[in-house]
Amino acid sequence: MFLKDFIENVARTLFSMECKINSKFRFTQSEINEIISNANEKNLKYFEKLAQIKELSAFDVSFLLSNVELDDNKIAILTHACKMYNEKEFNALGQTFSDFIFRVSANINLLNESNLDVFKELVQCKNELYDFTNALKNPIRAKSKKQSSKLAYAFQNVFVD
Repeated sequence: MFLKDFIENVARTLFSMECKINSKFRFTQSEINEIISNANEKNLKYFEKLAQIKELSAFDVSFLLSNVELDDNKIAILTHACKMYNEKEFNALGQTFSDFIFRVSANINLLNESNLDVFKELVQCKNELYDFTNALKNPIRAKSKKQSSKLAYAFQNVFVD
C-alpha cells in the first residue's frame, strides 16, 4: 500500500509540474541556445514576439535578432509582411520565405504599413536586389512607373548597309 500511494503521489506531482511548463516556444532547446548566443543584447527582449510568428524558422529569428536593430514598430512590420507572403506566388519565382525575410530586414528602416504593398511587388520581381531604398522613399512614383503602358523600343534607328 505504501508503494502504491508513493507512486500515485509522484505521478500526480509530475503531471501537475508538466502542466505548469511553459511550452509557448516551438524551437528546441539547442535552437534557443544558438539563437540567444548569436543575438544582439538589445534585441533579446523581442525573442518571444518573434518566436510567436509561426512563419519564421529558427534561422530567420536568429538572423533578425543578430542583424537588425528591432523595435515594436519593426516587429509589427515583420508580422504584417509575414502575413502578406504567399508561398505559391514567391516559389513560382524561385524565392523562398527566408529570402523574403532577408529583403524585409534589408529595407525595414524604410518600411511602413503604406508601402508594404509596393515592397511586395518589388520583391516579386525576379532580381538580385535587396535594397529598394529609392522605390520605398516614394512608393506612389514607383507604382506609377510600373503601370505605365507607354511603348518603348530597344532601337530607335536601324541603319542598314
